[in-house]
Amino acid sequence: MEEITPKKFIIQAGLLAAIVSIVFTIMLYSLDAHYDSGIGNLVVSLIILFSAIIWGTYEFKKANSGFISISETLKIGTGVSLIIALTSTMFLYILANIIEPEYWNIVHENGFNKVLETNPELMGDMSLNEFLEQRTPLIWIYYFAGITFNLLIGFFFSFILGLIIKKEKH
Repeated sequence: MEEITPKKFIIQAGLLAAIVSIVFTIMLYSLDAHYDSGIGNLVVSLIILFSAIIWGTYEFKKANSGFISISETLKIGTGVSLIIALTSTMFLYILANIIEPEYWNIVHENGFNKVLETNPELMGDMSLNEFLEQRTPLIWIYYFAGITFNLLIGFFFSFILGLIIKKEKH
């Protein structure tokens, strides 16, 4: 009897969720809503991530005769999160550098205008061009932060899920 490992389930759930995430981003792009960083987009992204982790761990547990450990749940959750994070980051890079090269300028301009509306004293005498010049060299941080955030959320969610569904062989 072959040993069941989480790898197959990580890849299946991760790729499915990555495709759903990219389709969601394309939908936002087609609606010209891809600049919105509101809570709604975050909630949908988290639902995609959590659903993939739950599905991957459930399928693993079912294939493993109903047994799953916390470490296996952590492997699946973190692996799924990594696949989603890397594919989403690659897609964002393609979107921001090939499909719509002005993406980051528009995102930063929207942020600048939002801060001017809510806390104009934070900007002082800074113009939009000065703001954009300061932000441009820091764009790589968005990619790094997105991957890190996704991994942390996936790790903590899979840990909690593992505590709930664990059933170890004795």
